[in-house]
Amino acid sequence: MADRDLKIVHVDVDAFFASVEQVLDSRLRGQPVLVGRGVVASASYEAKARGVRTAMSFREARRLCPGAVVVPGQYEHYADYAGRIGRLLGNFTPAVEAAALDDFYLDFTGTDRLYPDFAGTLQRMQQRIFTETGLSVSVGAATSKLVASVASRLNRPRGFRIILPGAEEEFLAPLEVSKLHGIGHVHAAMLAERGIETIGQLRQVPLAALEATFGEAVGRQLWERARGCDPRAVLAPHEPKSISRETTIEGGTIDLEFLAGLIEYLAERIGNTLRAAGRQACSVALRLRYTDFYSVNRSVKLAPPTNDEKALLAAALELFRALFTRRVALRFVGVSVTNLEPERRQNELFDARANRRWYLNRGMDAVRGRFGWNAVFYGKGLQLREHYATKPNGLVLSTPCLSR
Repeated sequence: MADRDLKIVHVDVDAFFASVEQVLDSRLRGQPVLVGRGVVASASYEAKARGVRTAMSFREARRLCPGAVVVPGQYEHYADYAGRIGRLLGNFTPAVEAAALDDFYLDFTGTDRLYPDFAGTLQRMQQRIFTETGLSVSVGAATSKLVASVASRLNRPRGFRIILPGAEEEFLAPLEVSKLHGIGHVHAAMLAERGIETIGQLRQVPLAALEATFGEAVGRQLWERARGCDPRAVLAPHEPKSISRETTIEGGTIDLEFLAGLIEYLAERIGNTLRAAGRQACSVALRLRYTDFYSVNRSVKLAPPTNDEKALLAAALELFRALFTRRVALRFVGVSVTNLEPERRQNELFDARANRRWYLNRGMDAVRGRFGWNAVFYGKGLQLREHYATKPNGLVLSTPCLSR
């Protein structure tokens, strides 16, 4: 199928976390709202109008917007609203890819007979999301993911832009290089140092020059994206290839008991998620970041593959002992599992201890499914409750949008 026949749509929820908080609490509507702990995970447009940006420290955000309302974040609500929006989008086309909680790609290719008024259909979709969830979304449409995502983000909130086939280069040319999705601030700054500030100017740079400056892979990516080239297709939902749970530790810590308890909690959450998905992991990885922003990470293979949190914890703690070698406080801990495969119950049938763990884990899952996560805690988890508040779905960690 020719590229000109493609109809790719990008839907971006405006100021997602902050907007959900404003929907949940009507007193926050029209108020500047900041979501997160330590750094801003999301800011309402009332706060953005005062210069607040995502990833900004709260100290700086409060200086710019002293009247802002700060909420720590409620991941379960964000996940619920993301699921609702995804299901609404699925009513218009089955080809829906959730690139993130607030970030969706849709493929309307071949739907001309079903939707003869393409623009009207997208506006109807935009309005239906607002009517049924209270959240506004910005919509962009083009022949590629890249151009559609740029179009959706130009006039937020509630942006709407359709780029017709053949108009991609003209549309992109006057925009700042930083508008291209995937081009970070570092590359944008390097280009600016060379007098290249717009996408049109970037398009004039020969491929060989970009590859010589940025390396073959990044140079070619810059060259292609300046022309609106993006061969990526909209991907249907698929089985996860990895699962991660991570959190920031406010102020940092060197308390080994606290850190071990935190790693145990993250391993529990991963084990529960694996079992719910009927998967088991072949590898586990640990990532640490110190208060001076020095990071280390390492992974290890699991033999046999497992979804037992105690086996995951043992491997993660072994990695922790190998990685935590500096006399500097840690500010970030992340546990992840990769190389996932379908769960194979037969692995435990002839191992009495593993068999007991299998039944214990399922019993724990059943209790938590009925009475909430906090109904059952391991010993170190009880210690964590002295440091963190609790909700029915678990501890309120410092980065609720990541630790779930």
